Amino acid sequence: MTHAATWSTAGLPRDRAIEAWARKMPELHPAWAMLYPGADRLDLAVRYRKLDRLTIADLTSGRLTGQRPPAGPWTGEQPLVGVLMNLSGLLRCRYASGREIALGPGELLVWDSELADSFDVVEPHRELYLLLPRERAPHGLVAAAARAGGAIPASAGAGLAAIAADQLRATTRELDHLSDAALAIACQAFFDTLDCTLTPASGSVSRPARASLLVKVRQYIEDNLDDPGLCASSIAAAQGISLRTLHLAFAGTGSTVGRWVRDRRLKACYRELSRARGTDTVTDVAFRWGFSDAAHFSRTFKLAFGVTPSSVLARGREATNEIMSLSGAG
Repeated sequence: MTHAATWSTAGLPRDRAIEAWARKMPELHPAWAMLYPGADRLDLAVRYRKLDRLTIADLTSGRLTGQRPPAGPWTGEQPLVGVLMNLSGLLRCRYASGREIALGPGELLVWDSELADSFDVVEPHRELYLLLPRERAPHGLVAAAARAGGAIPASAGAGLAAIAADQLRATTRELDHLSDAALAIACQAFFDTLDCTLTPASGSVSRPARASLLVKVRQYIEDNLDDPGLCASSIAAAQGISLRTLHLAFAGTGSTVGRWVRDRRLKACYRELSRARGTDTVTDVAFRWGFSDAAHFSRTFKLAFGVTPSSVLARGREATNEIMSLSGAG
């Protein structure tokens, strides 16, 4: 399990703080060419976690200006998609096209590192942000970043955008208490919600068309249950539909796409555990069917079936051994 780390310029003279941030920044963000206007010291603090190639952070700073390095794109860096949630203060962001966006408290921005040009922290502010390679980002986020759109209101009353913002706040707050698997789940839930927010409605879908799509989606899920990467975003991409259309297909079924995937995996695990033979463990079975956290799997399994997976495994082995014994006796 990775752990949250905290870094700050507290106690450092201005010159040393600037040098320290120049060394630290490439680990956490694209390496902007930085200016620090009108301050006797540099106040900057960041609490963060890195998971594979994803970075999630809570950053507080005084006035700053960042510009794309003079040579152009960040040399050697892969294209990134970023999600920035401004909690306080004023931030001005500019694209290479010349468009400028003022980002106030309670507003989100989805941006692409190849299109970003510069930013100004106009007054002391605090932000939450996620960065991940463009190739790993959900399609809706990639498309929104490529549009180089404006600020997205995400305060209370903004619907799905407000829910996504709450998810990001909660995930960042719990950085010290999430396993790597739980952090991945929380980030995926945030991406799915924000993706639905950003994806334009695809128009009304007739009931027969929705029913037909639901059959196709459920079959796809069944065929790929053992894929650890199976999630709403990957299912929508495989079907060539938006996340919003996918969720609409499940509307009225009494379930969601995420819950359906989980329930089908749990039933596959129960079936396999109840027929166990050989040296398979509960963890082996759970991981084989797409679960990545054994403790979370055990809790979810007991909630679903009222028994622990280890007890089902024990009974399954007893029954298998008894059948084999009787067969040998015959």
